[in-house]
Amino acid sequence: MTNELNATNPARVRAPVIDETLASAIAAHLRGAPPPDLRLAVGGFVARAKRTLTPPQDVISSLKANVQREAQPHMAASEFPRLVELVVGWGIEEYYRET
Repeated sequence: MTNELNATNPARVRAPVIDETLASAIAAHLRGAPPPDLRLAVGGFVARAKRTLTPPQDVISSLKANVQREAQPHMAASEFPRLVELVVGWGIEEYYRET
C-alpha cells in the first residue's frame, strides 16, 4: 500500500531545493556581477543534483524556486521572467550536457 508518506509513491510532491551557493550567485548577479558567475553557480547546482539522480523536472522546479526567492523581491516585474528564462535555460543545457 502506498500513501503520501511512502517514498515509493511516484506522485509524491517533492520540495524544491534551496541552495545557498546559487542564492548567493543570484544576489550577486542582481548587484551587477557578470552573468558567467551566475552560470557557473547554476552549473554547479545542476551537477550536484545530477549526482543525486534528481529528475530534470525537479531541478527546474528548484532553479525557479531559487530565483523566485532571491530575485523576485528585488527586481522589476518586467525583468523577472527574463532572469528565470536565463537560469532555467542554463540549467537544462547543463543537465543534458554530455560529460
